[in-house]
Amino acid sequence: MSVIQAAGPFRGLLDWLAVPPIAPEFGPTMPQLVRARLGIPPLVTLAAVAALVIGLGVVMVTVQPSRAEGRGLLHEGTPVFNLIYDDAALREVAPRGGELVRLEGRRGRQAIAISIRPLDLPPYEGDVAHGLLPVYASRHIDALAARIDRFRLVTDARARLGDAPGYEVGFRSGPARRPTYGSDVILVPSDTEPDGALLLSLRRTVSGRAPLGEAGRRFTAIARDAVRSFNYGRGRPEGW
Repeated sequence: MSVIQAAGPFRGLLDWLAVPPIAPEFGPTMPQLVRARLGIPPLVTLAAVAALVIGLGVVMVTVQPSRAEGRGLLHEGTPVFNLIYDDAALREVAPRGGELVRLEGRRGRQAIAISIRPLDLPPYEGDVAHGLLPVYASRHIDALAARIDRFRLVTDARARLGDAPGYEVGFRSGPARRPTYGSDVILVPSDTEPDGALLLSLRRTVSGRAPLGEAGRRFTAIARDAVRSFNYGRGRPEGW
């Protein structure tokens, strides 16, 4: 059965939609032109255009990029947490001493390592995120400065990854021709819960003084996206 035959009692309305009234100075409509040149009825043209518009809408929804693209990493131990990373650029490797998980990657002049290790925070009553973490972060900075060559603090501020409150310490170290850019984020499951604290570390070492090209900057962004994707538990934070 054709589109026109199926129209039944709505034929008049469909005819009006296919060939709507139009002022003469604006010329013929597209369905009229198609019928004049190809002999295709206006209703068929209208149906084809509608199908095309709907199809394009479906494609737009389907290919809309998602922040959650990549390989999921789930740590089932204590505490349970997960993150998402681009496995074309980063790979999961054996954790080193005390680490729970470790990701590594290398591209061009840049090497990146991401690690997560547990922290044993002291008991604390009250607002852990705003009271305990800044004090712990200050001690963490002193420890980094004592053991890392040419340590230079860049930033320290409150942070949040997924649903987890935390405190971030950013720094630069090493020689000018092979600097390391580091970020340590101290995380707790909630504002009042010190148990399950973690240290999420990102180390990015660059060989040479020349600025990174577009590929290098994309690689840096991939590593940062993996860090930002962290969340306690098995689920994903709102917005992913």
